[in-house]
Amino acid sequence: MRQVPPNDAAPIGIVGDGRLARHLLHYLSLLGRPAINWSRRSSSGDPPEALESCQTIVVLLRDAEIVPFIERWPALRRTSLVHCSGGLVTNLAECAHPLMTFGEALYDLATYERVPFITDIGRTPFEQLLPGLPNPSFAIPAEARPYYHALCVMAGNFSTLLWRKLFDELEGRFGIPAWAAHGYLAKIAANLETDAGRALTGPLSRGDAATIAANLRALEGDPFHQVYAAFVRAYESRP
Repeated sequence: MRQVPPNDAAPIGIVGDGRLARHLLHYLSLLGRPAINWSRRSSSGDPPEALESCQTIVVLLRDAEIVPFIERWPALRRTSLVHCSGGLVTNLAECAHPLMTFGEALYDLATYERVPFITDIGRTPFEQLLPGLPNPSFAIPAEARPYYHALCVMAGNFSTLLWRKLFDELEGRFGIPAWAAHGYLAKIAANLETDAGRALTGPLSRGDAATIAANLRALEGDPFHQVYAAFVRAYESRP
């Protein structure tokens, strides 16, 4: 893949129309950076022609679609190609994974500017991959990227499943509105930011086997019984 000298005046191409594409386009707009968006559903013409003026193209497709897309349009390789998948390793494009979750609502400029991007050691520096973006960046070994992404999925996505379970059960079983637990969620996040090493509370942190056993009995027949038990095993097996 040929590297092109960064040019802050050239538009950045964005391929895709999912959440991350919408957020990145909004971020570039807030920065005053020109961008051109191409997607199968809303664009006419082929990507090489639509994105001809771009020196950097960010391919924001599903992981399994990124490599086939690049291989289908070899003319795009005249540009600097970037993907934002946390776990994909390929020589066809550089990686800049944003360490952030992107919901339906767009964010403000300060939030976007604080998002760290994770690149690969020994490859193009972040400031050359996405010129004009002031974000912090860190590099990891490319071969460690699947493990890094697994950690992100567990911490972000799996914790979301746990909080949705609590909200659903509070409302459906006990008639308690979900907002009643929002302070609990906010304080856990704050404690993790302040002192992650001492943020854990509850029976695991106390070594309270009786309470853990009681919790597991209460969860019999619930799919999350196995989740609780797996967390106990993982915690007890930690180094």
